[in-house]
Amino acid sequence: MKCPPLAVVGVVFALAAAAQQPPAPSARKIDPKGLQSDFQLARRTLLEIHSGIYRYTPKAELDESFDKVSKQFDHPMSGLEFYRMLAPLIARIKCGHTSVDPPAGIEQALNQTIPLFPFDVEVLEDKVYVNREYSREDYHLRGFQIREINGIPIERIVASMLASTPGDGDSQTGRPWRIGHGGGFPRLLYALLGIESPFRIELLDPTSGKNKEMILAGVTRPEREQLAERRYPRDFASRPPADFQFLDGGKTALLTIRRFGGVAGNGSKSLGDYFAGVFREIHARNSSALIIDVRDNGGGDDELGPKLLSFLLKQPFQYYTELIIGGHDMSSLRYSNPRTMTVVDPDGSIRKINHANSEIQRPSQPNFSGHVLVLMNGGSFSTTSEFLSNLQSRKRATFIGEEGGGGYSGNSSGSIVAMVLPATQVFLRIPMMTYYLAAEGGDPRRGVLPDYEVKPTIQDLLTGADRAMAKALELARERK
Repeated sequence: MKCPPLAVVGVVFALAAAAQQPPAPSARKIDPKGLQSDFQLARRTLLEIHSGIYRYTPKAELDESFDKVSKQFDHPMSGLEFYRMLAPLIARIKCGHTSVDPPAGIEQALNQTIPLFPFDVEVLEDKVYVNREYSREDYHLRGFQIREINGIPIERIVASMLASTPGDGDSQTGRPWRIGHGGGFPRLLYALLGIESPFRIELLDPTSGKNKEMILAGVTRPEREQLAERRYPRDFASRPPADFQFLDGGKTALLTIRRFGGVAGNGSKSLGDYFAGVFREIHARNSSALIIDVRDNGGGDDELGPKLLSFLLKQPFQYYTELIIGGHDMSSLRYSNPRTMTVVDPDGSIRKINHANSEIQRPSQPNFSGHVLVLMNGGSFSTTSEFLSNLQSRKRATFIGEEGGGGYSGNSSGSIVAMVLPATQVFLRIPMMTYYLAAEGGDPRRGVLPDYEVKPTIQDLLTGADRAMAKALELARERK
């Protein structure tokens, strides 16, 4: 089971000392001994559990980074200051499922009382644009480019956020997508950079080309949510994990998958059963092209990837080549079932031997042999990335849009160890399993690259234009 980047499943380390302490306020200073103890605990647990810790960053390089940061805990710091030191270091692992959050008290305040930046943003081509407004007055700033906040150039702000945002390998789209979605930008602005309300904002009007300066108060999350429900009701509309339609009189089928999990088809079918029904309808209509839209799909149930792929391939195929579970110290795996694993490596890592995705997969019927076109972007991650890599490796589709957000050769995910560092109350998530895909031909450090790159522009955002979809329809019609 894959999980979204910030979900927590599986093993939870409940540290007794942490449970007995109240959430640390941001101003409380922790002595160097406590800071060093938390840092070494985080480092040791990462090495014991994360089987893909050196997948993208060589050991010598990552160890040197850890050593440099360790030396900086020579004076008292708050838990928030500790988080700001740890976040870019964790990001250097280049694993999109490994993350760190601010201290528990700060996290609670971010969700309740701290007035945050009153805009959601889109990060497009290294520029930051207003997408949603949460000030009590609607200033109609959607599409305005943000140039500066509280005297700090936006380029510097984005560079700091990118350096501290988890992402797989060297994908160029995953980290910007995370900053611009799910309220990432307002939270990082406070937690990572310490930029607080009121906000002095310099904007560029895209119509006139003139600068506009404003001073706006921040909004708390409850205030933001109340206003958002009134101002952007479509953002709260319930959408199924997948839906399906025919275009061009049935010649083209469009399957949109928003997440790999849940029920679809009026809530009556598991997603695997839903896929089977979709392909029966495609076969009945004799469609010649299929568009699969997995943009913004952050993943889900890993067994649904090969299930979908099985309707698109005519020959048996392998999906995973191996799954490795870290654990140089076997005590870190005390919650695991030993019957599902075997020790195979001299360093003590263990290899999972009975995952369904490691077995030879059989084609499903009715099999689709027509033209497949896939829409993807930086939000296409985890299980979605696995499906994309396996599909591209077999040259079975044309890919349109932006580079996928996950690693081409696999990722580290599965069950997530969640731990609270006792002195600082900083929250760390570490995936237990590293997946290797039976996919070849792509850059192992990048995501799946598109055959036709179509990057959204601010004009697309304002007009609702979907040029990637338009390109897919154009290609589908050319093949008829």
